[in-house]
Amino acid sequence: MALYGYTIGEDRDDNDSNGKELDVYRFLIPSAPGGTITPTLVGTVNVAGTVTNADLEGLGTNPSTQRVSAVNEARASGTTTPIDPTVTVVNNVDQPFAPATTSPTRTPSDLRRFGFESGADFGGTPTALYNISGNPTTQNGVPVGSSLYRITTANPGTISLVDTFGPATTAAQRQGTQPTNPGKYADGLAIDNLNPGSTRAFASDFENRDEIASDNTKNNLYKVDLLTGELSAPIVLRTPSGQALNVTRGSGSNPEFGLDSGLAFTNSGSQRLLALLQNGAVYEITGYQDELAASGLGLGSATGSNGAGFATATLLNTVNLPTAAGQEYEGFTIVNE
Repeated sequence: MALYGYTIGEDRDDNDSNGKELDVYRFLIPSAPGGTITPTLVGTVNVAGTVTNADLEGLGTNPSTQRVSAVNEARASGTTTPIDPTVTVVNNVDQPFAPATTSPTRTPSDLRRFGFESGADFGGTPTALYNISGNPTTQNGVPVGSSLYRITTANPGTISLVDTFGPATTAAQRQGTQPTNPGKYADGLAIDNLNPGSTRAFASDFENRDEIASDNTKNNLYKVDLLTGELSAPIVLRTPSGQALNVTRGSGSNPEFGLDSGLAFTNSGSQRLLALLQNGAVYEITGYQDELAASGLGLGSATGSNGAGFATATLLNTVNLPTAAGQEYEGFTIVNE
């Protein structure tokens, strides 16, 4: 048995007329920094024109079946197009490759997901596919923030907004124009399924810019409460030497390249927390244990052996994913095979 990472790209030929051809890649998870990470193409998802935005950014591994599912983002990044009301879940996006698509029923019927970016993972009791959906800047005309959604595993299942930690959910939050976690942006989600309860989770934001003036942390984790939908205060990511993590922004026609992240726990053996960035960089995150075990969600001021509200991100290496046609790879999950 070995640990393999999975990711999925954007439309292979950037041509909507022949469907959205999204390549799925698999690669061996390195045990330590160094070496080359070479991916293998395991299949291609073709989502024909039933979905306005078919980018399958959220990937998660079902702990019961060890199969991978993907969920589409809420709307096209960088645009102000209407939110796509269709929620697409593509199942079995792994080896053996046999994707099947379902469209969960929105509950209530006017539910729309917030934001432009997406992360996903399985967890909870009973097991469900959770989706974190967020918007990183106000340049798209949408507030900065994130919201958490729960998608049941039945076919077609249902999708609902997880929001019980504050005032009653507003129509704007339900209809996807306002976040339930304002000012806290995340696009990766990992749920801890090794420990009792299956409700301990993290969301990730690898980014060198401040989303809002009051956010001076950059490159954060957030503890996620799967029962209420609340994100904690930021847990700041540092390098192994203790310096602020510095990820390199892209340039030219795609300045966002290298920033969006997928996050995943290993769900067998010694638990590890890893992230995949848009440029293929794989980071291992350590020192989060005290934060994850801390009671409550006020982790920005929590004190543990790793300091107050900090964790360490170590670059393992970079996956050599094909990007000649402009594909970006944001979703990430891990399977023990």
